[in-house]
Amino acid sequence: IQIGSVLEMLSWLVVLSLRMEEVRQSAHRVHAERDVMRSLAETDALTGLPNRRGLRQRLDSSLPVCATGRLGALFMVDLDGFKAVNDRLGHDAGDLLLKAVAERLRGLVRGGDTVARLGGDEFVICADALPGAAEAQRLGEKLVQAFRAPFSIDGQPCEVGLTVGYALAPLDGSDVDALLKRADAALYAGKAAGK
Repeated sequence: IQIGSVLEMLSWLVVLSLRMEEVRQSAHRVHAERDVMRSLAETDALTGLPNRRGLRQRLDSSLPVCATGRLGALFMVDLDGFKAVNDRLGHDAGDLLLKAVAERLRGLVRGGDTVARLGGDEFVICADALPGAAEAQRLGEKLVQAFRAPFSIDGQPCEVGLTVGYALAPLDGSDVDALLKRADAALYAGKAAGK
């Protein structure tokens, strides 16, 4: 009887440990799925860049740093000539061009800076911890200059330019909406002034 009781208890312990492992794996899957869903909600499907929601979260975490003496720059970037390329080569080529633009923009900024796509041919770049406004101006000029070189999409040369407007945190605002509005206004002032 004692041997039978011990064997029964060991059997229950094995079953319990298997069930515990199953619950642990299930919880791990749920967390992984949650992370994937969050990533999908915050990422532009075409370029892999943060979308508007992902940008807002990154700005919410980086803006307090800008208030401690270093400037943050929020650049609104709009492609010039994208519609003509899209109309001439088709939407698939337009998508490839947007991916190439995203890669070029990533290559122009520092590792800790953020490049995001708001939609269409509109991008945002966030550069934190700048020592002064002159560095923001230089980065804006660097962005414009880098787009003087054409892209090659499906063997076809594609030329698009940039119009850039930017706002500085905390000088032009300390919240996301104010900075986006100021940068957008600067972008459209740039377009009106001839790009």
